[in-house]
Amino acid sequence: MVCPIKMDPSQPIADPSSPENSSAAPDPGDKKRTGKPTFVEDAVVTAFGFATSTAVAWLSWWMSTHWDFAVYTWMANFVIPVGAILCGFVAATGYWIGARVFNHRPNRWLLFNIVLVSLTTFFAIHHFHYSNDKVDGISVSRLMTYPDYLVQVTEHMTYKSSHSGDSDPGMELGKWGWGIAALQIAGFSFGGFAVYGLLVSVPYCDACAKYLSEKKSCKKKWKDPAQMQAAFESLSGLIREQNYQQAIDSFAGMGEQVRFGVKATLQLDKRKCPDCDNGRLSLSAMQRVGRKWTNVASTTVAIQQPLRMD
Repeated sequence: MVCPIKMDPSQPIADPSSPENSSAAPDPGDKKRTGKPTFVEDAVVTAFGFATSTAVAWLSWWMSTHWDFAVYTWMANFVIPVGAILCGFVAATGYWIGARVFNHRPNRWLLFNIVLVSLTTFFAIHHFHYSNDKVDGISVSRLMTYPDYLVQVTEHMTYKSSHSGDSDPGMELGKWGWGIAALQIAGFSFGGFAVYGLLVSVPYCDACAKYLSEKKSCKKKWKDPAQMQAAFESLSGLIREQNYQQAIDSFAGMGEQVRFGVKATLQLDKRKCPDCDNGRLSLSAMQRVGRKWTNVASTTVAIQQPLRMD
């Protein structure tokens, strides 16, 4: 552990402007959003992210000060900044919350904000130390500037193995501390990017400018992978032919009533917009090889019609 000095991408569900989807298009007089984020929405969602980022920075400083426990410094194999990735991920969760609450569709500007705020969380943690830590009863902020403090912290980092005892002071890294700091900064950024990736993966209805919130799932099991493969081919054929309801009804009668020795499964997922019939239908096939389950086939389609799935 490095310690500081102690001081399936989503796709558009429907194009309201196309003739075949005219029935799903909003009324011209409807004042609902079109799915294109506004500056105000960006600002509100960014405020959520800023709040969680600040909370993570403050909590990281508090734990380091009172418990001598700095999560963001955890490193795996000395090169993987797992602690920074975790902190960056948690710091960016406010964006997830804000985007889902306000049905804000992720865009490049939001990605920039997420990565930027996750990145600045690293510097905010150090600034909490700079503003609150003391040396011989004197505040660090009165002894040096913030840039000088960052230099001191970075070049006086110590490496301490998780297997070493409490009495082991660790090895000071010197100039190598800049490499560790760079890895930690990259970790914070990656954590934020991961939150953006999860947000993008949530399907979205362009017509109503809302995330598909209603979800129904059903899973079928087989002992014989060949039977599962045949079932998948049959269902995917119906889906390609746009016989969606027939595919759902056929799926209901498939599978084996088994609990042990299962070697293959099929899962059917249906997600729907809360305001219209736009949605997404997904079929995925899993097969067990040894002790590992592998996704062997899948198909996903956008739907613009009401479907019944019990």
